[in-house]
Amino acid sequence: MSSKRPSPLAISTASVQRLLKEETTYRTELASQEQRLRELEQGGGEDDDGNREWTVRQEKQAIEETKAVFEPLREKLSAAAENLEQSLVSGIVVIFQKGTWVADGEFRDQGDQSNLRKGKWRGRRY
Repeated sequence: MSSKRPSPLAISTASVQRLLKEETTYRTELASQEQRLRELEQGGGEDDDGNREWTVRQEKQAIEETKAVFEPLREKLSAAAENLEQSLVSGIVVIFQKGTWVADGEFRDQGDQSNLRKGKWRGRRY
């Protein structure tokens, strides 16, 4: 059984996607918390257990904790995006090291001079 490892590019892409999904989840959570707080502050109904003030304070604290997540998450997302960009650049460098681009946009494999085609080449795809 052979397990195929994901490429660094796939790992970097998945990391950025995961962090974007996490940010979306936190934004949805924040909107939900703010809606609950508005309903509590408007006094939507009778206070059943007499703890409305405590519940409002707890909801405000939860909102502040959720907001505090965004700055570190943005830093992680920025680092992951930079890592993805580096993966893309290094992948392109590997491809270009396999051949030579000619001035008019044609690509030539270093070992095969007959493989000169505009915009296409017969090398391995990465």
